[in-house]
Amino acid sequence: MNLLMDRAARLAPLLLVTFAAVVVIVPALSRAGEKVQPLVRIPALHAGQKFVYRVRYQAKKVTRAESRIASPLPPEGQNSDVERWVSVEVTKIGGASDAHVAMRTQLLPADGSPVTEANSGVVEFTLQGDGRGSDLQGFDALSSDEQAVWRQWLAQFALGWTFPAKGIKPGEKWNKEEPVMGAALDRLVWEKQYEYVRDEPCPQRGDGGATKSAGECAVVVTNTTMKQHGPHDDATPEDYKVHQLKTSGTALGKIQVVTYISLQSGFVERATEDSAQKLDVLIAKADDSNKAHFNVDATSHAEVVLLH
Repeated sequence: MNLLMDRAARLAPLLLVTFAAVVVIVPALSRAGEKVQPLVRIPALHAGQKFVYRVRYQAKKVTRAESRIASPLPPEGQNSDVERWVSVEVTKIGGASDAHVAMRTQLLPADGSPVTEANSGVVEFTLQGDGRGSDLQGFDALSSDEQAVWRQWLAQFALGWTFPAKGIKPGEKWNKEEPVMGAALDRLVWEKQYEYVRDEPCPQRGDGGATKSAGECAVVVTNTTMKQHGPHDDATPEDYKVHQLKTSGTALGKIQVVTYISLQSGFVERATEDSAQKLDVLIAKADDSNKAHFNVDATSHAEVVLLH
């Protein structure tokens, strides 16, 4: 494989991004002093509290690559289907002027059986006031599939922290725009459209057994579209410039998330996410001495369910 293809292969994790992959260190955003009580509230967490979610993540990705020098590579398919329990413990709650929550999570097998090593699959982190995670410890030790599961859990569990501070009511709609992080093209954004659709009885917990969730749930639907604001022919992110590479091309993506949030407890009872993304990008050396063309098609489905 020539130098360009080798560099592009090492940068492959930057070629495609997922909606739930935003785990960054951010400034604290305090909710202290808010007087409006939202109809959909975040859970009243306390130190020592424990709960468990089941997360299943399925993904399919096909990558086609060719360069000016190397022969076209056959399409490379990557399929994932992983299920884990996420055991969660709240270890510390911030004070009146501190919205941070320290949490300890552990990924368990799909049947919930304990792991042989006490610290296996453990991720400790701080939940920020805007629903993002920071100060992660143990995340890098997870496999790529386990990282996807953990990100899905955090994105769905912390959804309420991202809602408008004034609260939301049935029928309300609101929008938000966020940059796409870690993509091969610059100036990509997620345009998110939220709608509090209705209230309805909470879905069954677990796998359809006898245990049912009590009370009503708010049904919130999130439709997200990837938009490219920059020019298609000159869209090089800094991550590529430092490797003496330049990029051009197009990216498309749509994601829908349906979330059931308990009006009684504020916990996400169930959430499903369906995603489809397409990336067509040309990566070239800065002097145009070689080029590589990548075409990526990816779909995914995730389900996050509160067990107990």
